[in-house]
Amino acid sequence: MTSFESRVAMGVGGGLLGAALTAMGLLVMVSVRLHGALVVLFLVPVLLGASWSAFVRQARRERDPGVAQLLMLALVLKLVGSMVRYLVAVYVYEGSADAMAYHDYGERLAMSFRAGEFHTGLESLSDTNFIRFFTGVLYTVTGPSIHAGFLLYAWLAFWGMFYMYRAFTIAVPDGNRLSYARLLFFLPSMLYWPSSIGKEAWMLFALGLTAFGTARLLTGRPWRGLAVAGIGLYLAMLVRPHVAGIAGMGLVVAYLFARPPRRLGAAGPMVKALALVALIGLAVLMLGKTQSYLLDKGIDPAEGVNSVLAESARRTGQGGSSFAAPSAVSSPVKLPLAAVTILFRPFLFEAHNAQVAVTALESTLLLCLTISRRRSVWQAIRHPRRRPYVAFVVVYMTGFVFAFSTIANFGILARERTQLLPFFMVLLAIPARRRAPAPPAPVDDREGRGHAERQLARA
Repeated sequence: MTSFESRVAMGVGGGLLGAALTAMGLLVMVSVRLHGALVVLFLVPVLLGASWSAFVRQARRERDPGVAQLLMLALVLKLVGSMVRYLVAVYVYEGSADAMAYHDYGERLAMSFRAGEFHTGLESLSDTNFIRFFTGVLYTVTGPSIHAGFLLYAWLAFWGMFYMYRAFTIAVPDGNRLSYARLLFFLPSMLYWPSSIGKEAWMLFALGLTAFGTARLLTGRPWRGLAVAGIGLYLAMLVRPHVAGIAGMGLVVAYLFARPPRRLGAAGPMVKALALVALIGLAVLMLGKTQSYLLDKGIDPAEGVNSVLAESARRTGQGGSSFAAPSAVSSPVKLPLAAVTILFRPFLFEAHNAQVAVTALESTLLLCLTISRRRSVWQAIRHPRRRPYVAFVVVYMTGFVFAFSTIANFGILARERTQLLPFFMVLLAIPARRRAPAPPAPVDDREGRGHAERQLARA
């Protein structure tokens, strides 16, 4: 058996083992009908055990056994974050959180599904309705346990982060993997916000698949990468078509910068051209989905960009964490200011309660880290052909900042930017190229000989 065949066999075996452990754990939980804290005590070890084989395989890919322990610690903290998110939703927000509404609807759907009634009553299976439907499907398997819902959505989000990490190791082989892993897996926002029943966890998973497929596409596996990226974009379109459209644009631009795979020889340019045609077709499809999504939200793109931005600002500028004058990008000149708002606000002086203060502290630390690594960020952006994945990251970031620049609420801003931070962290983990040391200045032979003669005369 060749090394490639052995890796495939190990990957399939580990995946089947993980799936078997997950299925057995869920079946036991359903048959015993666990509730409350018992669900947590039972389900957490099942999810950890089902994930371990994937962590070991990743450690073997990197030839670093410490990677498996780091990923396991990250998953443990992610599941803890989901329980913290649950407690905040119940005791701080007193149940008035989106996750609680998704849970209630999913519980009703699960009861209908188990009774053999499969009419959902939903107008469509997209946007908010899809999360309701997916929660109902989960509860049909696990039983209507809100603890299981929070844990499984957090687990789903973690796998999106895992695939983003894999994408980084593939597409940026000279990058600082440990630095990226620490930022991606242990940043408080990433542990907390996309760890509940809701759109953020689903989108993080979909974007993770998209990033992984993009990395494969840009590093010589065009059809395999295109298939995985296409699945990720489709899953993202189910919930947020405009974000999927932004990622699709980034994928097309990055592929334009990528060189044809050398192993294909003379057929490389033809394969690239065919893949590019497929990508453009996918982008056109997503553009139509985005337009339909905006119309369903009561926003008419035909009325112009400014009207769309104004409507978004009006919808988000409510609640206790709202702030005045969001940095809407009405022209390219305002893009840098909007990027600062999306990535680094609230500032410390804008914190008016404990929750905003925690977010402000994290934003300040991230801003300081960005300033300290500004040289590496600038060098990475300047040479996209050297790393086409960076082009994907930059285009996605630019589109995301434009689309979300009108958010006028710090709570919504902190939650939504978890779809942006994993890509921004790529720039922070790319090492700066050091300048080669200047060659020594030439020495005048006559001056050197004269100096030597004077030294001998003194001796």
